[in-house]
Amino acid sequence: MKISELSKSTHTNIETIRYYEKQGVLQPPKRLANGYRYYDEKSVEQLKFIKKCRTLGFSLENIKALNRIKFSMKDHYQADQLVLNQLIQVENKISQLLEIKDFLQSIVTESEHNEEECKAIEGLKSECNL
Repeated sequence: MKISELSKSTHTNIETIRYYEKQGVLQPPKRLANGYRYYDEKSVEQLKFIKKCRTLGFSLENIKALNRIKFSMKDHYQADQLVLNQLIQVENKISQLLEIKDFLQSIVTESEHNEEECKAIEGLKSECNL
């Protein structure tokens, strides 16, 4: 299939597919005599794997490592470590987001609409020591 067909079947922008190839995350496809890229079902599966990993927050470097492990069927411990490290990052991000949510909720709760002072702006300024 052509790149446009791969793009449609995986809901991935053509430029993104080319970028993944250039970065070495997606294996380069075969080239036809006319120079067009030719993708097979393996390319579809690989791109879906990449997209899922990106959705889970993995970096391109980590996706490359996971791809190497997937194709070699070795270093399962390394794959486990990459997933564990990603889980830790997600937990840290959730913690940060909960702190942000609590802060914003406190501003909204304290905010009263009056002409003299905007509690929301004052709350934000107080965090900046202004």
